[in-house]
Amino acid sequence: MAKIDLVRRPSLISPRHLLRYIFFTEMQVEQAAKILNTIMQKSGVVKDSEWSTFVLSSRGLYVKVMRKLRDVGLVEKRMGEFRLVSDFSSALSKLSKYWSDIVNSFGEGDRSIEF
Repeated sequence: MAKIDLVRRPSLISPRHLLRYIFFTEMQVEQAAKILNTIMQKSGVVKDSEWSTFVLSSRGLYVKVMRKLRDVGLVEKRMGEFRLVSDFSSALSKLSKYWSDIVNSFGEGDRSIEF
């Protein structure tokens, strides 16, 4: 899974704020927003042959951002079409449950846990 910036009290005022925890620069955030907004404006599906509609400033920026969107599970390419997916939230839920299990096991006395 790609690395994301996690904080104790995330500020999620708008969907764009979520992107700031995933991407390093404002240009990457802008590019990601363009990709996600384009998919939403086209009823959730964009043919891969229309990839140029996603480009904000350069093909390189588009490729880097799209790769990360796909790696973290916000977008998938299936049967030649880009779509929004919920893999990101599923992965975070699994991580959250796993950590809770570790903390609970430790609280119940399990000292065999090792990182």
